[in-house]
Amino acid sequence: MKKFILVGACLLLMSGLGFAAGTNDDGKAQVFEVSVNTTKDEQNKLYETVFQRFVDEYNKKYNTGYSLRFVSGQGMDIINTRMSSKDKPDIFTIDSPADANQFAKDGLLLDMTDYAVKNKWKESVFDWAYSLAQVNGRVVALPYGYEGMVLWYNKDIMKELGLNPADITNLEAYENAMKKAADAGYIPVMLGSQDWPWAQEWYLSILYSYTGRNLVKNTIEGKPGFTWNSAPFRKTVELYKSWHDRGYLADKRSYVLTSDDAINAFVGGKALFKLEGTWAPYWMMPLDAAERDKIGVMLHPAINSTERPHLPLAVGGMWCVSATTAHKDLAAYILTGLLGQDIQADFLNNGMDVAPIKVEKSSFNGLIPTVQVMWNMVNGALADGSFGYTTWAFYPPETRVYLYEGIVNVLENKLGIDQYLTQMDVLNKKELAQGFIPVIPASK
Repeated sequence: MKKFILVGACLLLMSGLGFAAGTNDDGKAQVFEVSVNTTKDEQNKLYETVFQRFVDEYNKKYNTGYSLRFVSGQGMDIINTRMSSKDKPDIFTIDSPADANQFAKDGLLLDMTDYAVKNKWKESVFDWAYSLAQVNGRVVALPYGYEGMVLWYNKDIMKELGLNPADITNLEAYENAMKKAADAGYIPVMLGSQDWPWAQEWYLSILYSYTGRNLVKNTIEGKPGFTWNSAPFRKTVELYKSWHDRGYLADKRSYVLTSDDAINAFVGGKALFKLEGTWAPYWMMPLDAAERDKIGVMLHPAINSTERPHLPLAVGGMWCVSATTAHKDLAAYILTGLLGQDIQADFLNNGMDVAPIKVEKSSFNGLIPTVQVMWNMVNGALADGSFGYTTWAFYPPETRVYLYEGIVNVLENKLGIDQYLTQMDVLNKKELAQGFIPVIPASK
């Protein structure tokens, strides 16, 4: 659930259209539309170049005459509107497997199972990601990108406070580090969600996963005897609120500050830690070398003796094909092309999602050193199964929304912790009864 730089509240950018020669029998050009949610110019240019390449290859191989219409800046609000109208894109991106689950339930997604089998997606896509592609055993989307939650830190402040990040692995050490930062006049942890409410769930993804991965899995799946309003989850929410009350979280302003406020404060040397995911390189790349060199990365420390530090995992988004598309074969060709090794390095260098495949090590060459360290952490977690569960990848959609909206009311003392967790449980059970099917891979 990454944060892109937005231009305007509801940005809709139409990039240049690439046209390939050829028409239908009636003389009209065959237009194929790809809609994405990205808003950064550099990323849109790369996406458009890649998709134009796939369309050109397809035209040459099959003697067709498709032209590409590439549309960017279309977030979930716009896609929800378009998918309920006749103006549907052929391929589009949505935020999470939970969204894909709902779209598939509503009959809006093309069943890609035969194409996935024919093109051997399962042989290259990570098992956990391939499982997220399916609803009722049918492939309905291509999960894209793998991302997770980490903790960025200021190396200079860490050194000034006499701290070693390698030693900050448990709750006692972490709270000691936050207290030292606060006592020295620094903000312990920066987080801003005023313009990006989903940022609250970044931290909750870590804390709930760290409460107990099996506990989270069984609770989401509705196993008997498991409930959100249980002692372990209450203890976790109490801990989060205590950090807020002590000013450790953005000086009690995590839901008042914007995401850019949080980034600027961290880059400006006002905070020890910055809570954000593996997509953070998008705002690091424009920094000068001296600013980038001050940034380190680590896994969040454990908060109990149940779980060790691990990487709460997600996919960056889901590539979907409209059920009504008249161009199924081209859509499948493009999605399969996105799994190619040859484009992953370009995506990495632009701070974009890469395919959920084992990306060749050479693709990571030339990245910012701290970003290389981060990817080693991510790939290591995938290799040994040391991953957890982000809210946007694995939770039922209504439960997930309430999770991050309700927590602000808890922090503001407008809602009790028991009420908050009870409502999460009510929503989770309701969504299961309505047909939501959790797909949660086992971790180690």
